Amino acid sequence: MSTSFYHTELSKALSEQAFGLARFDICRSSSPHEATASVTLLEGRTIRITLTARGYQLDGDQIFESIEGLLQAVSAAYEGRRREALFSRLRSLS
Repeated sequence: MSTSFYHTELSKALSEQAFGLARFDICRSSSPHEATASVTLLEGRTIRITLTARGYQLDGDQIFESIEGLLQAVSAAYEGRRREALFSRLRSLS
């Protein structure tokens, strides 16, 4: 079975945000129209994120347009790490 677009995109999105996560695992999916991951936040809490054509869905509930928006909404530690990474990149430009 080939990897679906959603599986690839969710894996790529979470990999890009790995600096602000404790870990993530992409779950096997029976549908090519979605992908789900188990994500452990820096605070230790584990959430499930599903990517579909509608966006990034948190634990089968609220939908977000971006993975960053979802993670900012659920993890203060992620937001702190994201800010640190941004400031670090800005300092390297000057």
